[in-house]
Amino acid sequence: MSRQGVLKFFQACVEDEGLLRRFNPKSLPELLLHARSSGFEFTRDELANVIGVMEAHTITERLHEEVNASSSLWPRMWGKPRLQYVIDELYLPFSEAERARFSAGAR
Repeated sequence: MSRQGVLKFFQACVEDEGLLRRFNPKSLPELLLHARSSGFEFTRDELANVIGVMEAHTITERLHEEVNASSSLWPRMWGKPRLQYVIDELYLPFSEAERARFSAGAR
């Protein structure tokens, strides 16, 4: 389905905490397999693209930093499952309009 599928998956995780808890411990290959069997169609590259665009936007536009190893975004993932970090720190802070831009690959 593409990047829209990634965002639909993220929204489903927000709306259904049980879904998020079920997916949090999964590795990337497991997440992709189980997301597909749950009706969410996206590839590893599409997932990585959406997350990368959201991270870059957060760092450059919201934090006014350069994308590098010393960004203040990175410590926010410490101690969290990767998916939880994506939902909490990347997905939820953005408006629907911003998320729509990310589905198109825009920053």
